[in-house]
Amino acid sequence: MPTLDNLQTDEISGNWDPFYKVRATIIDGQSARFSIPDEIKNREGKQIELSGALIFRGNGCTMIDSSRISVNYFFLLPTLGLARACELQPDVAMRWTIRVDLAIPLILNRNQMIDAMAKVKGVFKIDTSKPYEAAFIIENASAELKPEHD
Repeated sequence: MPTLDNLQTDEISGNWDPFYKVRATIIDGQSARFSIPDEIKNREGKQIELSGALIFRGNGCTMIDSSRISVNYFFLLPTLGLARACELQPDVAMRWTIRVDLAIPLILNRNQMIDAMAKVKGVFKIDTSKPYEAAFIIENASAELKPEHD
């Protein structure tokens, strides 16, 4: 399972590096203060490509029938390990969680959604108004599920 210690070092994996420098401080139960590096701020409005672990929750998924689910958006984190660990630490999750709004919904079955990994591409946006959801967004995105991980 990939972790921060053994992430692949290809160009797409390197796109996560600036996100490791983000810091979030929870102010109250609804807001947070962010320290976002300029290299991330300078990406706003531009195409970005990232790969990582998918988390499905909220209204992003709709049942089509008993075996298919339409996914309009999901959340992306660098690794499966972080995806699992960040559920318990909201200030840490805020640093790396990216909401991916798909241009065309993915149609998946339940098995495809378990420990899913994908490569995504779209327009990067920063919006810290809902930090418990995601301060970073990839809009009009495409997503390609990765085959079973090593």
